[in-house]
Amino acid sequence: MAPKENNSTLKESDKISFKDEIIMGSFPQKELYKLYSKHVSKPKADFFKSIGLGVIQGKRERLTISMLEGRKPNKPPIQLLDCRTSGGVFNLGHRHPAIIKAMKDGIDAGLDIGDHHLISEQRALLAKELADLLPGDISQTQFCVGGGEAIDLAIKLARSTTKRKKVLSAKLGYHGVTGLAVAAGDSKFSAPFLANSADFVQVEFGNIESLMSVINDTFACLILETIPATGGILIAPPGYFTQVRSLCDKHGVLLIADEVQSGLGRTGEMWGIYGGIYPEEKIIPDIMVLAKGMSAGYYPLATCSYRPFIGEVFEQDPFIHISTTGGSELGCYVTRKMLQIISNPTFLQNVQKVGTQLGESLQSFKAQYPSLITEVRGRGLMWGVEFINERYGVGYTLQMIKNGIFADYCGNNEQTIKLMPPLITNTEEMKEIIRRLDEALLGLPLPKNP
Repeated sequence: MAPKENNSTLKESDKISFKDEIIMGSFPQKELYKLYSKHVSKPKADFFKSIGLGVIQGKRERLTISMLEGRKPNKPPIQLLDCRTSGGVFNLGHRHPAIIKAMKDGIDAGLDIGDHHLISEQRALLAKELADLLPGDISQTQFCVGGGEAIDLAIKLARSTTKRKKVLSAKLGYHGVTGLAVAAGDSKFSAPFLANSADFVQVEFGNIESLMSVINDTFACLILETIPATGGILIAPPGYFTQVRSLCDKHGVLLIADEVQSGLGRTGEMWGIYGGIYPEEKIIPDIMVLAKGMSAGYYPLATCSYRPFIGEVFEQDPFIHISTTGGSELGCYVTRKMLQIISNPTFLQNVQKVGTQLGESLQSFKAQYPSLITEVRGRGLMWGVEFINERYGVGYTLQMIKNGIFADYCGNNEQTIKLMPPLITNTEEMKEIIRRLDEALLGLPLPKNP
C-alpha cells in the first residue's frame, strides 16, 4: 500500500510523534526543510538551497533519486540521475532487489548486530570471502562501522607493528574525519579541529621524487588512496605504485591502501591497487581499508584487512581494539551478497564497457571545449573532469543539477567534477547521462579571454 499523503503544517509548538503509516513525506517539504535547518545543520541547508537542492529526497530506484516536491509550490518533484553515489555507497544503485532480499532474509533468520564478545558466524564467513578476493596474503580482517574508524585502526596497527609513530600521506588526500584519519588527510579538514601534527607528513601524490625526499626508517606507514577522489580523481603515472612498494619495503614502512572509493569494482577490476589503474601493475599492500560500498547502500560496514604478520598486537590482547556495532551480523550477511554480485567477472566486464563509453565521451567534451576543460582523468566508472578554475567547477555542478544529474566538484580540488555512476549502469542509461552532461556544458559561458 502506498504511503498516505500528509498535508499538515508543523507549528513551532508542535511535538512530532512517530507515525507508522507515513514514512516518506510525513510533513510538507517546506516544514521538513525547516526542521533540518534548525535541528541538523542550517549551514548545510543553506548550501543545498544555494545550488538548487533545497528539497527533501524521497523515493529512490536504481539510478534515480526523486524529491518529495518541486523547488517551488505546484512544481513537479525533481528527479536526478545519481552520478555521485555518495562516493560508492550506491555502487549497486538504489533498492537493488537482491540486497533488499538479503536484508529481509537476514532479519527473518534472526540476525541482528550480534554481540562482539561472542564468536560470529557471519563475520567469519565474510572475512573468509574477503580473504579469497583480496590481493596476495591479505587474509585477516577487523570490522568497523565507517571508513574513518577503519583508517584509524590501520594506522594503529602500523604503529603497533613497526613501533614507530610517524605517518606519511598525500597532499589533497581524504581518509575520513575521525582522529587519526583526519590528521592523515589534507589540512583543509584537519586544521579547523587543531588535528595537525608533526607526526603526520605529506608528500605530493604521484610524484615519486617527492616521496623519496622524505621517506626514511622513522615512519610507521604510508597511506594513499589508490585514486584520490576528493583530491580530483588523480591518476598516478605508470610504475608509481611499484616504486612506492619498493621504497616502503626498503625502509620497513607499511603500505596502507585506502580503497574506500576506488575498490569493489569501481575501476572495472575488483581492486584499484591490483590491476585497476594499469593492468600490469598489481601491487599487494600491507593493509587495505574498505568502506562506503561495503554497506551495499543499506547497512554501514567498513573493514581493515591486513597481512598475517601485522596482527601481533591482538595476540597480546585480543580486546585491545573493539567496535561494538562494527561488523553487524546483519550487515555482514548483506555485504556477502554484495560481494557475490560485484566480484562476478560478467559484472566487472560491464563496468569496463560502460566506463569506456563514459570516458570516451568525456574526452570528446574536452576536445570540443578546450577553453573550458583542461584534463579528463579516470578509470572504469570513476572519472574527473577538470575545468580551468573553481568557478567553472561550481558552475558546472549547478548546470548538472539543472539538467537532472546529481554529481559535484571534488572537495579538495573544486575545479574538478567527480563522476561516479552506479556500477549497474547499462549502455542506454549511460547514453542518457552523457546527453545530460553535454546539455549542462552548453549552459556554461565561454571564458572572455580563452
